[in-house]
Amino acid sequence: MRNNSFFALLRMTGLAVLALFFAAAVQAQPLKLAHIFSDHMVLQQQTEAPVWGWGTPGKTVTVEGSWGASARTKVADDGSWRVALPTAAAGVPYTLTVSCGKEKLTVSDVALGEVWICSGQSNMEMPMRGFGFQQIDGFRDNLLEAAEYSDRIRVLNVKSDTTHFVQQDIDFTWTLSDPAVCAETSAVAYLFAKRLTRNLGVPVGIIVNAWGGSRIEPWMTMEAVEKAGVSPAELAEIKALHETAGLYPNGVATCWNGRMAPLAGYAAKGFLWYQGCSNIGQACYDKLQCAMVKLWRDAWGVGEEMPFIFALLAPYDHSKAEGRWRPDFVRTQMNAAAITPNSYAVSLETLGEEFTIHPPHKQEVADMMALRALASAYGLQVGMPIDYPEPRSVEYLEDGRVKILFTNVWSNLQCISARKIVGFELAGEDRVFHLAEAEVDWDGQTVYVQCLEVPRPVAVRYSFRNWMGADLQTSYGIPVPPFRTDDWPL
Repeated sequence: MRNNSFFALLRMTGLAVLALFFAAAVQAQPLKLAHIFSDHMVLQQQTEAPVWGWGTPGKTVTVEGSWGASARTKVADDGSWRVALPTAAAGVPYTLTVSCGKEKLTVSDVALGEVWICSGQSNMEMPMRGFGFQQIDGFRDNLLEAAEYSDRIRVLNVKSDTTHFVQQDIDFTWTLSDPAVCAETSAVAYLFAKRLTRNLGVPVGIIVNAWGGSRIEPWMTMEAVEKAGVSPAELAEIKALHETAGLYPNGVATCWNGRMAPLAGYAAKGFLWYQGCSNIGQACYDKLQCAMVKLWRDAWGVGEEMPFIFALLAPYDHSKAEGRWRPDFVRTQMNAAAITPNSYAVSLETLGEEFTIHPPHKQEVADMMALRALASAYGLQVGMPIDYPEPRSVEYLEDGRVKILFTNVWSNLQCISARKIVGFELAGEDRVFHLAEAEVDWDGQTVYVQCLEVPRPVAVRYSFRNWMGADLQTSYGIPVPPFRTDDWPL
């Protein structure tokens, strides 16, 4: 009995010593800034920018920006501190100084401008140099021009690993976008930033946080997934995948923990999202994306203020060109935009490639995202309609033709080349779809569709296969996304 008491006392003493050791370690913690606050960083202009780090509990930390702003706080008991630092209008270069007693940290060459967080999977990750034999259109011109934009476009490439535990800080730094950095940076993000800095005349910072092959669930917490409103069966399926996924970016929260949480709250204007291939076929994706956006906005503390701009999946054969699961998933993505406030989808329906899942047309993707950002985030008149066209009405005529009137055209509908319009199908009561011919009426907003094999059509589809080479767009280059008038099983 005495031996048991002795060992119990020994254990308690050891735990007490250990607790004292860790308490002393917290007390003695040197002044530190989170890694995201580094030389060459861009702080969002004209806002209250959070700045945070660690230090000795109870001590006072002062943060000063050379543009004439300062903020002060005391280090919390857990060793953390955080201030909201007012930022001025765009400009460069500035310094950020953090001091605590005799300790002092200085961040140099700070730019005030616009910050965007760019996330997703491989099509967002795809660098300007491309993936091996898969190249980016115009990459040479952009590399040759990179030096001109080096100081105006600044990049934070997140390269940390996935983890099951939330990370407070990870090792990353901002860089100027010289040609070498440009080559390794997301083409979509870089080209988006290039459009923004040319139109706004201010420095633009892009935080590229993408992981090829990742599903949407790794970018969310389990709590966010559970609150997404998915069915019990869908939730069980997600949790089953999580249990077997390990740290590969399929498991819930693995990317959130290791890649998104450490930068959550860094002041930014909005989010870009280019993802979906790994979730294709998931009927509840719209609910998951809506829940993810809410999670991110809550973590940034901005509510619905930050716009969320994302790409619809581009056509690709997915090993079966006549399959229907890709366009069906695009419709789910479109619904995500409809149910999420301040969220905008861009259609890539004419920008896919039949045999590569990484199409080279990243300039067009970036352009549409930039147009949306300029209009919706900055309130600028961009000089052209940017919403994708959708059917307003469908009329089945006595002569066997189908008359479709589109919304959001404002100019003319046209095919992308001199070819005939590709992508329409008609079906009769037998529910068998046949390829159909189509032509744009003189008003530019009406399309007539007909097929001799379907004299009495009852349903029409457009671009409703994985790959068709569909080519209908506005004269401003905004593609018409997939649609169908039937609700028959696919």
